[in-house]
Amino acid sequence: MLFLGQNTVVPMCKPVIIELVEEYPLSIYKILAWQPLLRPPAPDQQPPEVPNVPLKALSCRNAVTSFVALVIADVPVESARLVFSDLVCGSDVIPVPAGGMRLVGVVNTSEAGNVCDPLYEVDDFAIDKSAALYMNVFVPKRIAAGTYKGRVALIVDGVEVAANDMALEVINVDLPGVHEWNFFLNVWMNPRAIARRHRVYLWSEEHFAVLRPYIEDLAKHGQKTMVAPICYKPFGDRTHDLYPSLVEWRMRARKFEFDFSIFDRYVELHDECGINKAIHCYSIVQHGKTDQSEIQYLDMDSGERCEKVMHVGDEEYTRAWKAFLEAFEKHLIERGWMHKTFLGFGNLSAEMAEKVVSFVTQNAPEFKMALATDIGIETCDKAEDLSLRMDFDNRGVAEPASAERSAMGIAELLDPDNICLITRRCPEKTSTTFYVCAVPEHPNTFVNSPLVESRMLPFLALQGGYDGFVRWAYNDWSDEPYINPGWGEWPTGDTFLVYPGEAGPVSSLRWEQLREGIQDYELAMIASMNLEDPDEMVDYEQAIMLACRDADGSMKSTGDIEIARRLLIPIAEHMGED
Repeated sequence: MLFLGQNTVVPMCKPVIIELVEEYPLSIYKILAWQPLLRPPAPDQQPPEVPNVPLKALSCRNAVTSFVALVIADVPVESARLVFSDLVCGSDVIPVPAGGMRLVGVVNTSEAGNVCDPLYEVDDFAIDKSAALYMNVFVPKRIAAGTYKGRVALIVDGVEVAANDMALEVINVDLPGVHEWNFFLNVWMNPRAIARRHRVYLWSEEHFAVLRPYIEDLAKHGQKTMVAPICYKPFGDRTHDLYPSLVEWRMRARKFEFDFSIFDRYVELHDECGINKAIHCYSIVQHGKTDQSEIQYLDMDSGERCEKVMHVGDEEYTRAWKAFLEAFEKHLIERGWMHKTFLGFGNLSAEMAEKVVSFVTQNAPEFKMALATDIGIETCDKAEDLSLRMDFDNRGVAEPASAERSAMGIAELLDPDNICLITRRCPEKTSTTFYVCAVPEHPNTFVNSPLVESRMLPFLALQGGYDGFVRWAYNDWSDEPYINPGWGEWPTGDTFLVYPGEAGPVSSLRWEQLREGIQDYELAMIASMNLEDPDEMVDYEQAIMLACRDADGSMKSTGDIEIARRLLIPIAEHMGED
């Protein structure tokens, strides 16, 4: 049989088959199953020996799962394509999207040379020694649990030259919709970088149009927070593209005025895309251990655009920010957004955190505060949203944790009366998360980080009793993100999780595995609510400990994640029992 398309099967007579097999000997082409938690080999490398087994995946319903096919050819191929059948179990069918195949590309890093990371949407692809293809499949709700089977074929010059079977095991668990996920994901997007790459004017109609697919992508991965710059350079010079202000600052007769129209449109766009949990506004003090604040404003009397550098507590600072916060509060109340708006601060010194918190408490007490910090929890009690930078030991336990907390089992951490130390001290918090940045080295989401580390980050949040995860840079790209993706002092990939594409974001292996890790977190949360006996509690704790051990992914068995999921599944499936 010759597979020409998704649902097209054309019978062929025997003499033609003999002629084609002689021209395209099947022995030189293979479609091999590749472990999605491992980076595939670069296309010009000699591929490793891989058992010739079917492509397999395991998934909840209402979730995205992935297959990775490693296509091998003994001779160079200029153009090939893969054709996937739908996946069938009895009378139920899981459609495999036409055109959903993505080629795993390579970028060069200063740390490890060529590394597989970007995922290019392609119709066909070349094969040098090998090519890795990534396929996402969405598993619908309310289909029957069971093993769904299908087939993938390799087509060269219109001829099927190799094939393999596919098997997707669907378990009897429905995950909540992505907008109802418990996991609190907060990844910071830079709108100026998108304007630069797409060559559009900042805040133009074209800019808002090209912003949408990036915001939609964040929403599909579970983003809860809109990151809103409210002044010039809120993150200082640490970003490749200086963050632009969503608020137009103006001065008339030495009095400040504010235009919130761009801010409003930005909030509305996020809301349309499903990101409406919180608005984090950066910032009344620049990111980092500094007391500096910088504003840019239009002088309405002279028509000149001016910049002013101020310092927390001085007269100019107090005058400017008191005026802003008073006007901002009034505007947010009018729009109905005050309840979900936070003044955001990042990586402040303990002294500066205390000064800024004091300023807000005295001058704008109705505002909530979000703080990402490595200074510990002593000065953070007034931050309703708190994110801490953590180092993890070999068991995946946060090293700054107290001996009391480190000794707790998973069950104790999940007990509402015995939750994590930070949440006990700050019971009114909206969320308590952790973050990684240029440190620690492991676990992390650098381009050269072991891929399993992206997958295990949500498990680490679960084990520590945190609500989710924060990453400071979704898209702070270099000038040549596909050729020289690193820039500045940051490890390659510290500044971005996706790449720029013509029609929107180009995903990465890291970004895809982080999403699947968040789905694992949701599975574990369902299981935690359905524990029925001490044996299941043992299995539950064993699952989380296995998933979290060996924070250095180069030392970790990817089988830990598979075993952890297998231990959680029968517990979570109680939810689906009649």
